[in-house]
Amino acid sequence: AEAHRKRTGRASTVTSKPETPAPELVCPICSRALVYERTVIGGVQPIERWDYFACDACGSFVYRDRTRKIRQAT
Repeated sequence: AEAHRKRTGRASTVTSKPETPAPELVCPICSRALVYERTVIGGVQPIERWDYFACDACGSFVYRDRTRKIRQAT
């Protein structure tokens, strides 16, 4: 029965001052500098990290540390 127990997700941690600073990024749409908002650290294994940014012209973006990809936040 132990092997079939469902994993419970770890609680996510939200911070605006992560140990490793968020990268400096530019908007993939208009090339303006993105403004850092917050970091969310969570998941099961491996621990994941997402950095959230804002562009005055284009909206919100999220950067996934593991894949090093930025996408528009929904």
